Amino acid sequence: MKRVFVLGLDAISPKLAQRFAKDGTCPNFKKIMDNGGFSKVLSAIPAQTPENWTTIATGAAPGTHGIAVWGRHSYGDPVTENHGQEAFSSNLCKSEYIWEAAGRQGLKSVISFFVGYPPTTDKAVYLDWCWRPDEFYFDICSSANYFYGDYPQSEGKKGAIQLELKQAEGWSNIPKSKSPPLETQIEVSTKVEGKGIAYFALFLDPDGKGYQTCLLSKDKDGSKALCEIKQGEWGGWFRENFVVKGEDKIGTVRFKLIELSGDGKRFHLYRSQVYPLSGFTHPPSVAEELIERFGPYVNEEVARVFFNGLVDEKTFVEEMEYQIKWIASAVKYLMNKYDASLYMMHWHLPDTLLHYILGLADPVGGLYDPAKADWAWHVLRLGHELADRLTGEFLKDLGKEDYLIVVSDHGNAPNRKIYSIAKALADRGLVEIEESGGRQKVNWARSKVYVDLTNVYVNLKSKYTGGVVEDSEYESVRNEVIDVFRSLKDQDGEYVIAFALVKEDAPMVGLWGEHVGDVVFTYTPGFTWGVGVHGEGSIRAGGANHGPQTTTAETEISSNYATLMIIGKDIKKGYLRPVDRIGPVQTVDIVPTVCHLLGIAPPRHSQGRILHDFFKGWDVSDMERKRQPLDFPSEPILIGDVTDRELGR
Repeated sequence: MKRVFVLGLDAISPKLAQRFAKDGTCPNFKKIMDNGGFSKVLSAIPAQTPENWTTIATGAAPGTHGIAVWGRHSYGDPVTENHGQEAFSSNLCKSEYIWEAAGRQGLKSVISFFVGYPPTTDKAVYLDWCWRPDEFYFDICSSANYFYGDYPQSEGKKGAIQLELKQAEGWSNIPKSKSPPLETQIEVSTKVEGKGIAYFALFLDPDGKGYQTCLLSKDKDGSKALCEIKQGEWGGWFRENFVVKGEDKIGTVRFKLIELSGDGKRFHLYRSQVYPLSGFTHPPSVAEELIERFGPYVNEEVARVFFNGLVDEKTFVEEMEYQIKWIASAVKYLMNKYDASLYMMHWHLPDTLLHYILGLADPVGGLYDPAKADWAWHVLRLGHELADRLTGEFLKDLGKEDYLIVVSDHGNAPNRKIYSIAKALADRGLVEIEESGGRQKVNWARSKVYVDLTNVYVNLKSKYTGGVVEDSEYESVRNEVIDVFRSLKDQDGEYVIAFALVKEDAPMVGLWGEHVGDVVFTYTPGFTWGVGVHGEGSIRAGGANHGPQTTTAETEISSNYATLMIIGKDIKKGYLRPVDRIGPVQTVDIVPTVCHLLGIAPPRHSQGRILHDFFKGWDVSDMERKRQPLDFPSEPILIGDVTDRELGR
């Protein structure tokens, strides 16, 4: 039986993928490149996560599936309403997903942390839901770091909790300690309204060499301890009862003692995010079955706290390796149990990595610092190593009839500048700016236009609740927006906007449909979102981004293109698509190609192409023909057709 595994690695860019394959950082990427096919991929505009993963899942363009921004604008709503919380869900998508099409044709699928929930077919097993990057729909408690002592990196950061430490009192059955035991209380709070769990932490000096262990218990009774952890070690998993929005949930908890000073003057205790035992899969019973076989499930929230400087590299890698092995084991089990033909997943770590780190590694970045560059490159390699390990888990067990596709939704390019397009629009009377708390901000609801990512919606009374623009003003408002955007230059003489088109002209860049803006545009490479209000001209910006800039933005190091790697039977070995000759792959092309591999018809709204050039026997070299002399009847007068010549007189 043929099987296709689609690993969606968010934001993997072709330049970094090739670089790290070549230098040995990513041996599994290199194996695919050497024994399969590789290409850069052109994202749909804007190069944002929900639009492009929905495109990859349906084969339909954003104007067709409806997710044209981070969510969807619909007539009858206020112009500012984009249903952004549902951007990845099936509630907004108007096109058929590939697993629905496969199900209609008798094939089963496994879907993990991807678009397309709530479940729409019983022919697919769902594992977790992709709600928002770095936010997780089902977790009961976000991960946390508990500190005592001098940890300046933790000040004011989400997920960092400062504790007090004192001499232990009222305990019974305390294990041997040469120094007076120290205690604190640890709260595990639910992410939303509910009731969490409290633990007592007891720090011990077992042999007179300083404090070395942490004992965790729900009571001040050493004999009832849940775990005893030494510095640098993880405690075991244990189950606890939580209340979330009035509902009882059982979740799994574990801690790691990252640091404990011998004198007891500082410690750092990390806790993984808490996921429930059930409810995060479809069918529901699958969750408990997987936990029983492979242990508790966690997603990748540790990435956020690592890039925020709250946990050390070793802890970050251990958490990610746990997740990688869990996913690979669970998916292989589910594919076999349900006799599934298709697996599709989304893994967001690379995008989180690049947003935080790329601008520090690429000299083009607006806040590039050579003193931080070596560290930034180390972290970039580390993140790609993990992506490569995930790929390797699937590559090593690939069957003779199986295919592995690694694909991303976009890349990333460093930010250099921010220019307030909101202020520029306000100067033309298109946007309302008001004072709030001593600061200026835009009142989009009262403005003539609303800018959402790279779409501009005219706030028409006839289309949007609370609209302020008459239909008779529509064209003049759009023309004014176009004029503003096409003329914007900053103090350095750089154009802020790469292009701006009215909706009727947008099909030339792959955009159409009622959910696309009345004006569509992208920022010039290097410029990031400019919907805030600040002074004249542009200001320096750091970090990296993908959505605002052109989908083709590149530097010597970075690329906003997405990536495609494919390996399997009948795929050319070492094939590098000649994009300068036949163009890049596009995100709409993934689904038709997967369906071709599986031998099924594509989803009903699919608009992409089968990537025939990746298959053996398909020749994309130039045609070689014998040049034959031609005897033209007259000398050319003008270049162009008859109409061009006549109108030119």
